[in-house]
Amino acid sequence: MLTDRSAPPAVQEFRLLLTLVTMMLMGLMVFLKQHLLDRELLRLLNSSQESFDNLKRLQAQLVQSEKLASLGQLVGGAAHELNNPLTAMLGYSDLLVAGKLDDNQRDLATKIGHQVRRTRALVASLLSFAKQVPGKKIPLDMTALVQTAVKLCHPQLQARHIGLRTEFSADLPLVLGDTNQLLQVCLHIMNNAMQALEENAGGTLSVSTRLEGELVVLELCDNGPGLPDPERVFDPFYTTRPIGQGAGLGLSACYGILQEHHGSIFCQNRPDGGAAFRIELPALSASERNSAHPTIGRAKAATATKAPFQG
Repeated sequence: MLTDRSAPPAVQEFRLLLTLVTMMLMGLMVFLKQHLLDRELLRLLNSSQESFDNLKRLQAQLVQSEKLASLGQLVGGAAHELNNPLTAMLGYSDLLVAGKLDDNQRDLATKIGHQVRRTRALVASLLSFAKQVPGKKIPLDMTALVQTAVKLCHPQLQARHIGLRTEFSADLPLVLGDTNQLLQVCLHIMNNAMQALEENAGGTLSVSTRLEGELVVLELCDNGPGLPDPERVFDPFYTTRPIGQGAGLGLSACYGILQEHHGSIFCQNRPDGGAAFRIELPALSASERNSAHPTIGRAKAATATKAPFQG
């Protein structure tokens, strides 16, 4: 015992030293165990937070899908019923314009015809939205498809004095998709970005592709004014444009196309200004690529910079 004074001094010192070393070893073991427990607890907390975020995202996607499905059934029937009276109204207005009217009456009849045509265009948009059917999917290269979209938009970018920055990853795996539908998605998002930048007196559009795990990711970003409510942009009939300049169905249609392709689309405002759209599509595995016999050639990825990206 440490308090045993009858033991020789050397024994007492040995006992004291042994006790101190034992206490230090036990303290170190307790510290290491607590450290490991803290790390495990932190890992579990991060995993729980990630699971919670994924659940929230899945819930939002489910709600959005239910909205689109319900709206598609509703507008499909309503649009057909509206087409007949609209056609009759348009015919009558054209007859009035061709008839013997004074200038004021002819002007009013022309305005009626113009508004009927606008209504028919909206009905046609509703029918197009409601009739989204799965297209024929083939293996395709997203980089080549995005490059095509960029080439189609290039004259508009130049006319609006908008800079372009592209960053395409080389040798991306193929994805299974409908070329026309995915091209429609790219063009619509790029057109929205160009309109936002034009209202902001110019800016830069940034387009990039890359591989993240088993997902092919496409990002389209601008440094414009951003969106007032990015969480609602995929809601049907939600639009930030003035009345009469948009039905608010374009991004809803894009959302439906990506869902039908087993992909995802997200939107958020960038911290340093502007909006960012992120599109995720599952990459084809090697066995799927070999069995699918792709018919679209892979384009060489290229990087071209017209203006430095400024967030």
